[in-house]
Amino acid sequence: MKKIKNILVGFSVLALLTVPVFAADNGCDNPDNDMIAAELALCSTHVYNIGEDKNPTGANKGLMRDVIAMKTTVITQQMYKQYEQMESMLRRLKTQLEKAVLTSSLEAKGASSGSSSSGGDGFKSPDKNIYMAGIKNCLNFYQDSEILKCYEDNLTVLVNMSQHGSEPTSEMKKQLAHDYEQLAKQKFGGTGNCDTPKNVCLNKDSDNINKQKMMSKAVFNECLNDARTCLQNQYRAYNNSQKMQKK
Repeated sequence: MKKIKNILVGFSVLALLTVPVFAADNGCDNPDNDMIAAELALCSTHVYNIGEDKNPTGANKGLMRDVIAMKTTVITQQMYKQYEQMESMLRRLKTQLEKAVLTSSLEAKGASSGSSSSGGDGFKSPDKNIYMAGIKNCLNFYQDSEILKCYEDNLTVLVNMSQHGSEPTSEMKKQLAHDYEQLAKQKFGGTGNCDTPKNVCLNKDSDNINKQKMMSKAVFNECLNDARTCLQNQYRAYNNSQKMQKK
């Protein structure tokens, strides 16, 4: 009974600690090795897992199976927990690297490190159509394909700099509202390409841009989704018009 109690206590400790899976060549298979704690190790020889050196019979045989199953379960859970932690760390690192690359790209285009790293707060441009660093004025393009590509690039910058909509700034909100309105006005062989049942970004107000800078995070994300749909529809209309011209 004392040995069984030790095994159960050891299993409780095992459940609280992250322990590696012990291999067969670590001494578990040596019956003369008393330096391995059967309560904490998962030995390849089953009987060693309950502190015995001979195959058990009766109730102890069932106990051996239960102990091995519990040890295996706990070790597997701990390994999976470590995997999840590492996966989470890698996701954060990927996001940080993407942001660093984008920031460096914006700085290379002339944006200051302070304005680009904060997503455009405090950014001043002589162009009234540009509210943040890394953005192009799509009204300066004349070819339909270039116009669409410009709005696509701007939308990509907005998505990345806002951390996919989780950290929008007032400048990002104003830029999104402005670009969305301008994109919706474009005609590429169709009408109503950007109409949505509930379009919170296009209220046709002359003061729309100033009002939209106060939009909530939820509204900003809704506008991002609407802008994506609008851009996709405009691309389809443009492609269809190109096909019609070739007939």
